[in-house]
Amino acid sequence: MRDINYTQLLDNVTNMINLLEYDSMRSPGKAKVNSDNLVSLYTLKDRYTAVVEAPAKRTVGRPAVKSTAK
Repeated sequence: MRDINYTQLLDNVTNMINLLEYDSMRSPGKAKVNSDNLVSLYTLKDRYTAVVEAPAKRTVGRPAVKSTAK
């Protein structure tokens, strides 16, 4: 299975948002048509931002203890 490059995906979503916002500024009819798509893209952007900023996974279980026996 392929790994997902979330930083590139986030860049692509941001570019789509910018394009739709620019298109919406040009006419009020386009703003109404693009509004649902913009809401969906902003939701995706929030999710992907959380994935990119998430800390690395920690190991499961308790930490190893040094042996005190000599």
